[in-house]
Amino acid sequence: MKKFLYMACLLAVPLTLLGCTPRLIRDGDAALEKGDYAKAAELYKGYTEKKPQKPEPFNRMGLCYDALSDYEAAAAAFSKAIGLSPKDAVYYHNRATTYMHMGALDQARLDFEQAIRLDSTRADYYNNLGNVYFKKENYNQARLIYEKARELDPMNPEIYLNLALCADYEGATEEALGFYDQALELDSNSALAYNNRGALYADADRLEEAVADYTHAIELRPDYALAYNNRGTAYYRMGNLIRAEADYTKALLLDPGLTRAYLNRGRVYLDQAEYSAALDDYKKALKRDPESELARSRIAEAYLERGKIRLEQGQMDAARSDFEAVLEVDPDGSFSSAARTYLKNLRAEAEESLE
Repeated sequence: MKKFLYMACLLAVPLTLLGCTPRLIRDGDAALEKGDYAKAAELYKGYTEKKPQKPEPFNRMGLCYDALSDYEAAAAAFSKAIGLSPKDAVYYHNRATTYMHMGALDQARLDFEQAIRLDSTRADYYNNLGNVYFKKENYNQARLIYEKARELDPMNPEIYLNLALCADYEGATEEALGFYDQALELDSNSALAYNNRGALYADADRLEEAVADYTHAIELRPDYALAYNNRGTAYYRMGNLIRAEADYTKALLLDPGLTRAYLNRGRVYLDQAEYSAALDDYKKALKRDPESELARSRIAEAYLERGKIRLEQGQMDAARSDFEAVLEVDPDGSFSSAARTYLKNLRAEAEESLE
């Protein structure tokens, strides 16, 4: 994915407890702040077992479970907080965000709407409700809700990022660029905004501007693997294979799981007739995404092209092996017909030589 929605964070609220803050809560908060979510969750759970009538410890326990990607447990904890304090908008917002992580968009929508009914002053509530509609591909409704978020918080650059994405998906390129410009006026250090605007420039074949934006994103965030990958693709389209390869390689050093970078670097190798290197990258991509039809097709293409070269060089057995590999990896793909034709011709030539 070259562009991303801005999601607001899960929220905690101040604890209202009589006397001093209990040690379990203090220790839980300290662990939560350090990012030790498992320890924090256990501490909050220990408190709720002793004092089950307080909603906020359940909420904070939910924050920890969500951070641990235990979404079922997070939703249960937030539900407990809601049961104890049904008029607290934060708890509905947090459960909705967990539902988003679970892909339960309709449940998320209902909770965000309830949060807004309880507190209509929060721009982040509207922003996240807009994200639900965006993920449901209802870009017009998402945009209307983002506009409401902008009314409440006109200086929030992340809302402009989401408005830009809506405009982009609706085909309003210039309007989308305008929203990215506004986001960067508010936050000139947003690597995400530069990356997304760069992708929009690339889509419009404004490749030099795309490279400039990707470079800004990388300068702001040197570990931004996706920006390196995107800049590599811009360089590739400009015909600069050396820089393209360098950027794809850097992207993979930063994120070895970035499947598309293997596919992209493999294309660079294939264009330079470096078939073994191309196949190595394509196979790594397929290993990381076994369902990728593109990876299978690229592998088949590399085998076919190498087989043709070997055939021209008189390496009949090696060529035959490559053509057979095409059929093995992608028997119904776009390169299979050519591979079958070459194999048929090789068999005919072999039969003629025996006569």
